[in-house]
Amino acid sequence: MKRFVLIVLFSFISGSLLLAQIKRPVILNDPDYDVSKPLKFGFSLGLNIMDLDIKNSNKTEVAEDGTEFQYFTDVTNITPGLNVNAICDLRLTENLHLRFLPGYSFGQRNLDFYRIENNKSTLETSMKLESSFIELPLSIKYLSQRHNNIRPYLIFGGNYRIDLAAYKRLKVENGVLVRLQKSDFYYEVGFGIDFFLNYFKFSTEIKWSAGIFNAISDDYAEGAENYRYAIDKMRSQMIVISFHFE
Repeated sequence: MKRFVLIVLFSFISGSLLLAQIKRPVILNDPDYDVSKPLKFGFSLGLNIMDLDIKNSNKTEVAEDGTEFQYFTDVTNITPGLNVNAICDLRLTENLHLRFLPGYSFGQRNLDFYRIENNKSTLETSMKLESSFIELPLSIKYLSQRHNNIRPYLIFGGNYRIDLAAYKRLKVENGVLVRLQKSDFYYEVGFGIDFFLNYFKFSTEIKWSAGIFNAISDDYAEGAENYRYAIDKMRSQMIVISFHFE
């Protein structure tokens, strides 16, 4: 996951710098944008990659024949999801903005449950773990000085997410073995570039979002207690690439 983050960050920075070097505009588009109304609105579309940082319990159990075994869980086959957000941007100072981007996001991770016995691991079952979040992010945007029609920035803040998929009914037959907590608080850091166009401002942004609390719920489907107790702690992680229109 960390290697993927580095690759994405490098590609994002390289692409943005290359785009900036292709053409250096002389005439400023909407030169009064940064000094006009302090409160502005817009919308955002994006892609996300959800992941889970799992700490397995490594609990040893004994079968009826005396054989010792363990269960452990791993995340596989991460499926990209989508984000849709509204934008409320309040200019506090020339270089600091307060941003609130309420919205909705969804994505999926696959959990594989393995059984280790006699130093051999066997895949017992898999589960599609979906999330449908209502997002309430609040962040600070720190902007550099504008250069022609380009202005890079950094962001940092928090995000309170409510997972609507956590209300699904637990049932082994439906493949719902365990579920996540219904809500979590995330810290977020990232950076982006504002591009001032003729009629609006377009921004590309990438950020890292990580949950603070243990995301795994104590609930589990009947017959799935071994899978639930194989997990000690689980924290949500997410990469979000966004395209803002303001």
